[in-house]
Amino acid sequence: MTTPITRRASRANKQRRGVTLFELLVSFGILSVIISVSAGLLVRHGRLLVSGRNARLAVEELANRMELLHSLPPADRDAFLAAPAPSPFAAAHLPGATLTAVTAAPDDDGLRRIELAIEWNEPGRRGHPLRLAGWLRGTSGEGAP
Repeated sequence: MTTPITRRASRANKQRRGVTLFELLVSFGILSVIISVSAGLLVRHGRLLVSGRNARLAVEELANRMELLHSLPPADRDAFLAAPAPSPFAAAHLPGATLTAVTAAPDDDGLRRIELAIEWNEPGRRGHPLRLAGWLRGTSGEGAP
C-alpha cells in the first residue's frame, strides 16, 4: 500500500501538461508592453515621414521662388519682394505656409543679397523657418540682368 506522501512525489515527477495562470499573466504582460512600445514607435515614424516630406517640399518651394526671382524683370522682382507668397501648390500642401523675403542693399559689384524664408504650421517649425539666400544682379530701374 502507498502512502499519500509517495503519491504526491510520484505526481511531481510526472511531466507537467498545462500552463499555469501565473505564466499566462506574465506572457500577456510582456506582450502588452511590446505592443504599446511598437505602437508608439509607429506613430512617431509616421510623424517623421510627414515632417520630412514637408521639409523637402519647403526646400523645393524656396528654390523655385529664387529661380522665379532670377527670371523676372527688375520691376516685377521688387513687386514680388514687397509681398512674397508661396505657390498655390505649396500653400495647399504646407498648412499655414508663409513666405518672407529680406533684401540687402547692393554691394560694390551690383549684387543684392536676397534671403527667402518659409515656415508652416508644424510642431517645432513656427519661429524656426527654412531659409535660402541668393544674390541678384541689378536693381530696379536698371536693365535686365
